[in-house]
Amino acid sequence: MPILVQDVVTQMRAALDAEGADHYDDVRDLFPAINNSVRWIENVINSAYGAKKIGEEIFQDLSMSGVFRTSKYSRISFDEFPSTIWTLLSVYALPVTDVNGNPTPPITSDKKSQYRPDLLHVRPTEDGAKRLTLEEWADNKDNPFEAGYEGTAFCPALIQRAYLNPINYGLVIPIPFVPITVSREIELRPALDKQLVTVFWAKNPTPIASLTDNIQFPYQVFQLLLDRALQFVSWKQGDQTTLYMVTAQDMQLLINTIQ
Repeated sequence: MPILVQDVVTQMRAALDAEGADHYDDVRDLFPAINNSVRWIENVINSAYGAKKIGEEIFQDLSMSGVFRTSKYSRISFDEFPSTIWTLLSVYALPVTDVNGNPTPPITSDKKSQYRPDLLHVRPTEDGAKRLTLEEWADNKDNPFEAGYEGTAFCPALIQRAYLNPINYGLVIPIPFVPITVSREIELRPALDKQLVTVFWAKNPTPIASLTDNIQFPYQVFQLLLDRALQFVSWKQGDQTTLYMVTAQDMQLLINTIQ
């Protein structure tokens, strides 16, 4: 269940002893403090999730899925995603899909991936692809016992697919008059030439702008969000260099909050 902005603002005014007063303006004072608090929590989650101290449930109000067709290079561009990408949650090659609307018109370049909103992910047919670093990507190519192996010296049924962390390859599609520059892409191996892949990702929380908005975090972090927003109001500073600094204590506070 997401957090209601109205609930946060009401609690902030009570804590600031400003109920019914206009000393603190919603748009000028409280909304920026709440948005700063959301960004701070994003950084704490990044640290805790990267250290494998929390699970994917923290993204429950931000999780999305989509079916994509890879390029001939077995890549999917972040340009194709229908929202911003906070973090990739899982990647499944060759999924079972179902029709989900009118067919998406084909694209003219096989160098470019394509988002397929006309297809609905039903279920995977393979284990999720493993995320690899550049070093692992190079090392695993010829190792039949590691994810991302692309040889023939092993039982195909036991091969685990992998994907490489997003990279900007500098690809430019020479469409007449308006060339398209492709930004970051993930690459899958063993390669998939113009094949379907389902990607699950968490989008960035949408900044709030009104009392009727929702904050797209689970309600368990309400008090953490409130406390930090009040702190931002009390600071009233423009120094962005330390505003979102994350400490081990912050991570532990988040972990304790969501357990």
